[in-house]
Amino acid sequence: MYILQKREDPLADKGFWLNSSKSPLNWNGLEVGMYDQSAYDGKSFGMLLEEVKSLKLGTESPYIGMTPTEVFFEKRRLAKAGQPVPFTAVEDCLKQAGIAAYGQRTDYVRKFYEVSGLDVIFPEWMSGTVHAGMLLDSLVTDFTMGQTVIDAYTYQKVYLEDTENDRDLGIVNPGEDMGETKIVVGKQTVYLTKFGRYITMTYEAMAQQRLNVFATALTRIGRQIDIRRTDRMFYTLLNGDGNSNTPGTTVETASSGTIAVADIIKWWTGAPSPYKLSVFAGRKALLQEYLTTIAGMNNPGNQFAATGLDPVPWREWDRDAITTDLFIGVDKRYAIEHITNGTVTTEAEKLIRKQVEGTAISHRDAFSIFDKNAVVLFDETHS
Repeated sequence: MYILQKREDPLADKGFWLNSSKSPLNWNGLEVGMYDQSAYDGKSFGMLLEEVKSLKLGTESPYIGMTPTEVFFEKRRLAKAGQPVPFTAVEDCLKQAGIAAYGQRTDYVRKFYEVSGLDVIFPEWMSGTVHAGMLLDSLVTDFTMGQTVIDAYTYQKVYLEDTENDRDLGIVNPGEDMGETKIVVGKQTVYLTKFGRYITMTYEAMAQQRLNVFATALTRIGRQIDIRRTDRMFYTLLNGDGNSNTPGTTVETASSGTIAVADIIKWWTGAPSPYKLSVFAGRKALLQEYLTTIAGMNNPGNQFAATGLDPVPWREWDRDAITTDLFIGVDKRYAIEHITNGTVTTEAEKLIRKQVEGTAISHRDAFSIFDKNAVVLFDETHS
């Protein structure tokens, strides 16, 4: 049995993968208890396998220390650059087992259970598939300054408490004190919200599905999780995180209910110095009005319409998290922080024991305003 323990070397008891430092990575000796150990160490199961892979092969895995989100975007970056995309540790195990898990013609789910010992990989494959679905169309990475992974369910945030004058370094004459920039711990704790779904499919029914078909269902679960957490992100940008940090600037149109050219120019330059809008989002109808106004601009506005260029990228989010008369814009370098437990969680033991009915898939997220002055609203309807 794999014993959960606190130790200095997280790989000390994984000798079953270390018989030959240059032999192919395989799944022999994996145990369900390793999921508990990785969680105990504040990592995903995949992150733990990358460490084992690096130690076994004698060279550092290109994904060592990366969260599932970072691995996803690193693989996308390499592919876009035309560079080889290395396998993850999980993909290495599947390759060694001869399981076709990706592409149009895949093996059946049951093969995870037909290859001795490989059933331990199945929960991580499921988690990775759900996680990929969360990132395919996500707006979270477009708006957040970064991802902070924690192994708790609450977060004591830090934020800046200053004005532009406070940030001015100025000249310090002999005997004078230097100005202060306060980095403050939030008075209100930020709580991670659990998003997830409950799978009620039996093992017998699931085992007869090809992996690519089953992956489609898991990807849709991931997309829905991302929809809900994106709603949460926009709600936090609009209302703050409980620490008196609602948006620092609101740009209003000159005439309520109408977007004019001057309003758009004011919006593009509406962030207070030294901030600048990186991206904004709004509902479909307001974006259509915005784009129609751009299309009717005189020079150089017609250049924007003809080429599709826009000084500030925009995203459509046609859900109630954003009201119909508002755009929410950010300087993504400073505005909002994404807090997460870093991975999709499955009930690994149930999946490995083939008891798929009642298996939960979940992910925890929260959002924390870092600098309210980096959040700017555009208000079309006002008194």
